[in-house]
Amino acid sequence: MPPDQLAGLAMKPLFVEPAPRQRPGLQGWIRRLLILLACLWLAVGVLLPLAEVFEKATTLEVQVAIDEPTEEQKTLDPFRGEIRVAGYSILLMEEAGQGVLYLNNRRIDPVDVSDDHLQVRISDTRFEQVVITSAIPPGQTERMPIKPVKIERHSGGYWLIDSHPFPLGDAVRTVTRFIGLANFMYYFGIHDLTQKQFVGAFFLILLAGFLLVRMLIDFVREKPATLRTWYLPAAVMLLLAAQIAASGQLIYHHSGQTNLAQSTWNSLLVAFTTTLVAVVLAFIYAYGLTRTRMVGKMLFRVIAMLPLFAPTMLYGLSLVYLFGNQGLVTTGFFGKVSWLAWDINLYGFTGIVLAEIAFTFPPAMMILSVALAHTDARLYEASSSLGAGRIRTFFMVTLPGVKYGLLSAIFVCFTLSFTDFGAPKIVGGHFNVLAVDIYKQVVGQQNFGLGATVSLILLAPTLLAFVADRIVQRRSHAALTARSVPLTPGSLPWRDRLYTVLCGLIAAAILAILFTAGIGSFVKIWPYGFSHPEIYPELWTLSHYRFEGVGGGGFKAFLTSLRMAGYTALFGTIITFISAYLIEKTRDAQKLRQSAYLLSIVPLALPGLVIGIAYVFFFNKPTFSLPFIDLQIANPFTFIYGTMAILVLSNIVHFYTVSFLTATTALRQLDKEFEIVSESLAVPFYRTFFRVTVPVCFPAIVEIAAYYFVSAMATVSAVIFLYNSHLPLASVAVVNMDDAGDTAAAAAMCMLIVAVNILVRLGAEGVCWLFAGKTRQWRQK
Repeated sequence: MPPDQLAGLAMKPLFVEPAPRQRPGLQGWIRRLLILLACLWLAVGVLLPLAEVFEKATTLEVQVAIDEPTEEQKTLDPFRGEIRVAGYSILLMEEAGQGVLYLNNRRIDPVDVSDDHLQVRISDTRFEQVVITSAIPPGQTERMPIKPVKIERHSGGYWLIDSHPFPLGDAVRTVTRFIGLANFMYYFGIHDLTQKQFVGAFFLILLAGFLLVRMLIDFVREKPATLRTWYLPAAVMLLLAAQIAASGQLIYHHSGQTNLAQSTWNSLLVAFTTTLVAVVLAFIYAYGLTRTRMVGKMLFRVIAMLPLFAPTMLYGLSLVYLFGNQGLVTTGFFGKVSWLAWDINLYGFTGIVLAEIAFTFPPAMMILSVALAHTDARLYEASSSLGAGRIRTFFMVTLPGVKYGLLSAIFVCFTLSFTDFGAPKIVGGHFNVLAVDIYKQVVGQQNFGLGATVSLILLAPTLLAFVADRIVQRRSHAALTARSVPLTPGSLPWRDRLYTVLCGLIAAAILAILFTAGIGSFVKIWPYGFSHPEIYPELWTLSHYRFEGVGGGGFKAFLTSLRMAGYTALFGTIITFISAYLIEKTRDAQKLRQSAYLLSIVPLALPGLVIGIAYVFFFNKPTFSLPFIDLQIANPFTFIYGTMAILVLSNIVHFYTVSFLTATTALRQLDKEFEIVSESLAVPFYRTFFRVTVPVCFPAIVEIAAYYFVSAMATVSAVIFLYNSHLPLASVAVVNMDDAGDTAAAAAMCMLIVAVNILVRLGAEGVCWLFAGKTRQWRQK
């Protein structure tokens, strides 16, 4: 071929050298360092405290105390030493020039003791060695075998515990022993079953259950056409079901009824019932707001959001005023309308479920409103043209179109109702749930092993719901595309009137639950001010808002909560937005960014009570043991325990993920060209951040700050274990005042929290409105 013809051919080289990898400049390294710092603070705030909970639940702390007399004391007293360890008190006395042992105040003969649990060796009148092979965990009565605790005297005259010197001057030394699921099996009454057998049976249940569900879903999707295709899948599924039944029967046969097992069942029952009712009501309400032309939509939407501003204890207090023993409805409006008297047996399952429905309704309604609003009208036109009726269209078009939002609402309602503490504490009565059990065991009985075990049980369903929700969100697809036609609800008078009535009833119930406690806080003596006005002529009063003669801290607690919420909003917003910016707008360091994103999502699965008890274990621990090298180091974070800083940190971690996702969503709407142009013009990224990113995302920043403030004011679960007498909190004061019988003062504190949260929410809306004009002007330039 002539050379002039070859000139037009493009030859592809056999080997292409990769482009040289550009090293990050100074700004790139600064970004990496900041992302690494974000990972580190999340690890300290989330992972390390959770590791302490796991350690507390699976290990046993054995206290060792050694008391020896001085030479001067030996001349005055026959006491020659005492070792207290694992429930044993081993006393050595000198009698007739010979050492005599007393075990738990009982004389032991011969001098050398050797049995299955205790080995003691002495020489003359001195301890030489003590070995303990069992211990009694807190709250239990039976000994359990543990790895031997060896206490021996060194030739240098000092003591060794597990070959480590006993620190001079220390009265007590704590050693730990891994006991696995022993606490769990004891608290659930599982006996005569080894831990290996239990773990094996439980693993088979999980594996067989997963395979069964997976096969069933795949089998239904494939829709086999002939009967023969049923044979093999049906046989395998029957075998899996038989394996689940056999493993479950093994565990059930070796388990007994315990308080913790009953509390677990009660919590699950409350969560399932609440989820069913709350999601149905939220769907009706959201459908009326998005798919009808009923009047007053804005008012209905505002009313539905009001419960978000209240602590969950308020729902319980309002239900007490309505349906308690002296409630408005229970007494038939204090005997004036006696035929309307209705006793619903509030204290227990009924009261908890009603309070949890009020608590979980707003988030479920918001999720379903968004799902129902994003619908393609062409699907309904196609259904109508094919002759499908309204009911068939609802089941074939509406429900499939919102299935992912529906599943998310179910997971959110289940998680919130399963882990809530406030409402069950007020109206639970003798109906125990896991959240209240943690509080009773840790605060009331100082049984931290049980508290950690219950925390893991409380965490397990929440983690499962979280993982399931993440899978659902990953599989979801866009409901609206570029060709979609927004659905505009048509006019249908009977439907609009029906949903106006239904939504009106739900809104009235919300207002009644919210403001009945508010009314009760102004009544001087409930209910006698209404039923016996001749005896109590002064009906209304503001005395309950003075908090005189009541526990909980009064206005000091309220002001402390204001400070805590303000610090949470300030530092939480700064940390959250900067972290989201670095993760979202950094182009390299992919693995580091993914790690930071994963750590940012994890707090969404953590109940507040678990965070609180984890912080008690982690920040109150004086030393850490470094793994694999057997080295003890001082805990550098103990200085924040018992201070405002740990309260703020717990709130930031508790509400971090929602704020982080809000910031990420706002940042993704900002074109990446801003960053690229800034880099090409050698503009520092921090200048672009303050001059471009922050002004454009300012509404999202204000939203995050308001969310942090409102949530920190209303929460009780995360801080119930962390407050102290110097830092009383308003939400905790409500619990303490209700325990003391000061119901009206507790209601007054709740109404103060609601009022402040509403003012902050209105202030945030006003700030966004003021800056909206300036933002529009900036964008038009």
